[in-house]
Amino acid sequence: MITDENAYNILELEHSATAEEIMARYQTLKDQYNRMKDAATDLKTRLACQLKQIELDDAFIYFSNKQRM
Repeated sequence: MITDENAYNILELEHSATAEEIMARYQTLKDQYNRMKDAATDLKTRLACQLKQIELDDAFIYFSNKQRM
C-alpha cells in the first residue's frame, strides 16, 4: 500500500511540492526511465526500469486520487 511518504520518495520530492511540481517530476522521471529502458541491452536493466515506471505510475495515481493533481 502506498503512503504519502512513499509517494514523495518515489518522485524524489519534498512534502511541500505543488501539483505542478508533482506533474513535472513525474513526467521527467517517466521519460528518463523510458529512455534507459529503451537503451538497455540486458533484460535485468529493462525489467528494473519497467518496475520503476510502475512505481512512478502508482505514486501519480495516489496523488491524483488525493486530488493533489
